[in-house]
Amino acid sequence: MKTVLRNGRLLDPSQELDIIGSLVIEDDQISDFGDDVDEEGADEIYDCQGMWICPGLVDPHVHLREPGEDQKETIRSGTQAAAAGGYTTICCMPNTSPPLDSPSLIDYILDQSASPEAGGVFVAPVGALTVGLRGDQLTDLAALKRAGIVAASDDGHPIQNSLVMSRAMEFCVQLDLPIMAHCEDTTLTAGGSVNDGAVSSMLGLGGMPRSAEEIMVMRNCLLSLHTGCQLHVMRVSTWGAVEMIRQAKYLGAPVSCEITPQHFILTEEACADFNPVFKTLPPLRTQLDLDILHQALADNTIDCISSDHSPHAMYEVQVPFDEAPFGMSGLESVVGATLTALVHTGLLSPLEAIRKLSTKPAEILRLEAGSLKPGETPVAQVTVIDPNVEWTFDVNKTFSKGKNNAFHGMAFKGKTMLTFCGSEIYRDALLDSKRYASIL
Repeated sequence: MKTVLRNGRLLDPSQELDIIGSLVIEDDQISDFGDDVDEEGADEIYDCQGMWICPGLVDPHVHLREPGEDQKETIRSGTQAAAAGGYTTICCMPNTSPPLDSPSLIDYILDQSASPEAGGVFVAPVGALTVGLRGDQLTDLAALKRAGIVAASDDGHPIQNSLVMSRAMEFCVQLDLPIMAHCEDTTLTAGGSVNDGAVSSMLGLGGMPRSAEEIMVMRNCLLSLHTGCQLHVMRVSTWGAVEMIRQAKYLGAPVSCEITPQHFILTEEACADFNPVFKTLPPLRTQLDLDILHQALADNTIDCISSDHSPHAMYEVQVPFDEAPFGMSGLESVVGATLTALVHTGLLSPLEAIRKLSTKPAEILRLEAGSLKPGETPVAQVTVIDPNVEWTFDVNKTFSKGKNNAFHGMAFKGKTMLTFCGSEIYRDALLDSKRYASIL
């Protein structure tokens, strides 16, 4: 099978490539790209004029919920949503039921994600850092790495004991294993639902102070500096956290961080109607935070963009705000949100946006992804994005079982059109034969 993606804008941050050209996928591999490729014998030719042809997107932070919480999401539905969002590699978090704290559970994730019924994307498991995510006894990290984990984390159950975290980092240095940390002092956020401030007071809801995030960011960055452990800070949300990460990088700590679309688009004001889809962890912050987070995206203090895809069943979120679970689904809205809020506003160039959505997360977690170079990835991982198509995000038209997305009904500019992971795994309905594609 030979497929040609013709006349698109080739964007590959791994090569600092930004040219108009074509790309050839042959026998599930990228065989050629550039401004002059051989189209002879092609089975399919897609006219990608005006579109971006880029490395398959990489999401470092996804909750697939399986095993144990199939009512929220399954590996099948989650990977299908990932393919529709343009992702070819996703990292699944360990807070399943039971948590991913044993090699047998890692085997289960890898087996299920490779099944023909799944979405066709690569799933890279993140193993539990402590047994049962309880924050005290470390898991057998060496066995988990042999089983296939790419990082370790206790995710939404952050380790509160600094001695335990220090020992975890010492072990992970020996194993050359990154730690992904959700940074929160839970003694300060207990009972909270929204950002601590004017909105929490107005709504009469428990507040979650920014200091809870910043204290743990500082502690974890210092431990990373002292131990040499690679630390990835998940879902930053405050200007103080960003400044601490900036300083840690300056001092030489091996630290990186991510941000979600909800935290670079929305503020705490969105919670004013008590709609639980806006209940996130960490909570939505202030406009000042948003402004400084935008600066940090532009100057690369914030390394990458994740979805923090956190699907919930509808009956779980159709409850009073303070009783609802934290998190929102997001795999299928990240591209639209990122291009609308960051690229079309001039904050990020197209190449920098793809760097944060693909090449950089692959680099941080040492994944075989994020590049269009032939032979760099196990199979061709390519995403085609139309940056100018205008559409309205509708949760009722998504593959994910989780319909708790705060961007429902929002107008976006930019959408994934095609996703290849070896072969074609997703094709958007807008990409019809009359408009873009010619099948030979």
